[in-house]
Amino acid sequence: MLEFFKAIYYWFCTFLVAISSFIFYPCKVYGRDNVPRQGGFILASNHASNLDPMLLPVACPRQMRFMAKEELFKNPILGAVIRTGGGFPIKRGTADRGAINEFIRQLKNGYAVMIFPQGTRGGEKPQAGVGFLAATSGMPVVPTYIHGTDQVLPKGAKFPKRIAVSVTFGKPVVFSKDQAYDQIAKDVMDMIKRLKPLSA
Repeated sequence: MLEFFKAIYYWFCTFLVAISSFIFYPCKVYGRDNVPRQGGFILASNHASNLDPMLLPVACPRQMRFMAKEELFKNPILGAVIRTGGGFPIKRGTADRGAINEFIRQLKNGYAVMIFPQGTRGGEKPQAGVGFLAATSGMPVVPTYIHGTDQVLPKGAKFPKRIAVSVTFGKPVVFSKDQAYDQIAKDVMDMIKRLKPLSA
């Protein structure tokens, strides 16, 4: 029953964000058929703006889970809101075994779990963590490219600009457990970059 109410809350919040997106940053979605219709998968996306974690659930037809920095959960009210929306905490800068186990648990429960291989907005080098999770879980990775959100809400901006954005989903890929984590991370990032619009 709790999961039922969580699902209602998730889709209600997603609906509100979708309305906001329509008004402030209309979004076109490409490759939606590449998103698996059932079963867990890792949605790996580039990260250019604080809008990205809100836009992906709007573009993705599947209910998603995501990691959020531990500091956000110190506020009981905010923490409860994030958890209800599908978030779980991670200690940044450490090998947080609890967060890793929760990530894999959510995958095995059949959810799409969002991750940004760059780690931070605009990061250049992909983090090996995405390679570890892809290899350990054995779940498909769906490379995803978000275009334009950095122009809607640039770093330091207080108000959004009305600019069209897009989200492109690539074909899911399953990696071997024998592959090096760093190499998987690089391969995932390369697949994401290949989805970048030609006009960008």
